Amino acid sequence: MKQSGHGIQLSATDLVGHLNCRHLTSLDRAVAQGALAKPAVFDPFLEILWERGAIHEQAYLDHLKASGLDAVRVDGVDITASSAEQTLKAMRTGVPIIVQAALLNGRWSGRADVLRRVEVPSGLGGWSYEVVDTKLARETKGGTVLQLCLYSDLLAAAQGLAPEFMYVVPPWSEFVPQQYRFADYGAFYRRAKSALERSVDEADGIDTYPDPNIHCEVCRWSMQCDKRRRDDDHLCLVANISKVQMNELKARGVSTMEALASMPLPLAWKPERGSAHSYGRVREQARVQAEGRANGRLSYELLPVETGFGLSRLPAPSDGDIFLDLEGDPFVGEHGLEYLFGYHFRNDAGDWTYIGDWALTRADEKRAFEKFIDFATARQERYPDLHIYHYAAYEPGAMKRLMGRYATREEELDTMLRATRLVDLYSVVRNGLRASVESYSIKRLEPFYGFKRETALRDANVALMSLQASLELSQHEDIRQEDRSVVEGYNRDDCVSTKFLRDWLEELRSQAIALGAQIDRPGVDDGVANENVSAWLDKINPLIERLTAGVPVDRGERDEQQHARWILANILDWHRREAKATWWEFFRLRDLTAEELTDERSGLSGLTFVGEVAGAGRLPTHRYSFIQQDTDLRGDEDLHSVGGDKIGTAVAVSQDSRTIDIKKTGKFVDVHPEAIYGFKNFGAEEQAKSLVRIGEYVADHGILGDGPYRAARDLL
Repeated sequence: MKQSGHGIQLSATDLVGHLNCRHLTSLDRAVAQGALAKPAVFDPFLEILWERGAIHEQAYLDHLKASGLDAVRVDGVDITASSAEQTLKAMRTGVPIIVQAALLNGRWSGRADVLRRVEVPSGLGGWSYEVVDTKLARETKGGTVLQLCLYSDLLAAAQGLAPEFMYVVPPWSEFVPQQYRFADYGAFYRRAKSALERSVDEADGIDTYPDPNIHCEVCRWSMQCDKRRRDDDHLCLVANISKVQMNELKARGVSTMEALASMPLPLAWKPERGSAHSYGRVREQARVQAEGRANGRLSYELLPVETGFGLSRLPAPSDGDIFLDLEGDPFVGEHGLEYLFGYHFRNDAGDWTYIGDWALTRADEKRAFEKFIDFATARQERYPDLHIYHYAAYEPGAMKRLMGRYATREEELDTMLRATRLVDLYSVVRNGLRASVESYSIKRLEPFYGFKRETALRDANVALMSLQASLELSQHEDIRQEDRSVVEGYNRDDCVSTKFLRDWLEELRSQAIALGAQIDRPGVDDGVANENVSAWLDKINPLIERLTAGVPVDRGERDEQQHARWILANILDWHRREAKATWWEFFRLRDLTAEELTDERSGLSGLTFVGEVAGAGRLPTHRYSFIQQDTDLRGDEDLHSVGGDKIGTAVAVSQDSRTIDIKKTGKFVDVHPEAIYGFKNFGAEEQAKSLVRIGEYVADHGILGDGPYRAARDLL
């Protein structure tokens, strides 16, 4: 954003910035008009992103040159009348590639990484150009598409024809561009563009506020905005408060943490969205934080014990317990990479040991995953009561993804999940205690249990950024050993901190019991699969062995028939594997509290029994009202209460009247739940059996030739 004699000039950066934060636009406008100085901030993360982005762009240009395409680079960095004319001159010449094209039209300007010639007639002649931009994977799709739209719009003015397509080249694509149709995003682009123009032209008298959002992580104004929020005692300082709750509280005249901390309970008003209980919870959180701030010390208090939640989720400690932490980067390749498996445990001599298993490639990721699962499985033989502790839901989710991605260690991980071997200490903390912290990250809790990190968090953050940037560009050889050492130390600290946290929670549990509280341990499950699953595996595993007999492991060594057999063998259990994701979601919902179900589109919370309504059959249909919330329940779903008991089936759901009619099961006719969630599982037994029949035929007769299942065999 720059001030000129013709007003404020706008760029793609301004457009994307406004999409993320209106206050950012206000600040940048003030800078452009000379009313505010741009902050002088050095952010190592942004520097690394800029450097890696430049490397990726150059690699793509080298790829184009190696393909025999001539390229012209437009000089300079700024967009001036001279650079725009240089770009237009190159376009009129018809060169195949124009690098750093300067595009200018009225108050808007932009620098496109690449303009690539296409043989579509335009005002230039028998050709025209389309925009290609190189982007790091961690840049958002919304912002990227908006930026491409602006470049394409500017390009349309320059060549007299709107380009049909625009392209992004991510690092993992082997330089194959992702294609977007310009017209598909035109309405979105025009609306965003008009909104920014209005905001800039009509900004006088419009007051914006730096409400926090995800863009703050990469914004040069983040320190100033954070200071203002703290000076204002903003509600966002309250741990686990939602944006919906903040808006509701502000509408009720409660706009600071101090005001929330002193708000009378029970509520004197009925929330528009969410339950009164959830507002009571954030009020109490604000109170504890305000008291801690006033007293100048950390404080905490235990929450009332609720069976199945909080401290009652702590299993009895075992000498075999494992404390796990994974380091992953979701922007490596198309599906992310778990690049460090860290675990802390007692070795055979009784000494605490840490293993940091690095995985910088897909093959290493598979190996590290298998190594950990094999380690934990073997350790269970010696310590049948062991558990694997982690903090928050990342680790179980990552292992489920790896199990599915590589089709390996499925039964072992399934057994662990069925036996609830994995214990999420974040869930224990969230529902077990209330602490004077702004966030329940494990780093914020460490002062309570006296854990001191050996690796400084600032050093760790810089090393993580540098290492992950190299991974995202597939430049493993550029990863510095000192960065690996720092990241491994950071991971070790996380693992050991998880152990210290578990021990502290055990102390709190013991203290509460000593004061008269009854806190049960969770139930024990051996995790053994049911008879149906075992019988199915007994049936298909020998068939898989027959189909893959003599088939090379290396894809490059297989002929077409062998590869077809390999594919068939690996899809025999496909339906059961797919069903796992459905059941994993069921168990996740089962473990949520009534308050947490308010935020789940599969659930409803704040239910109030209205009465019985007419319905078919012997069992009654009960109507319940519910509080304002978004839900995907439409009727015909099986409904379960907190903890997983099936209470009935959804007959009808009305968002207008906020009611749900539930056909009750016999056991729960007289039970009126506070919250429910829906679950519907579609069986695929017949489809799975049909694959087995094809597999048996191929194992007996081969993949080629006439006979049954010819179409399927030809497809394979």
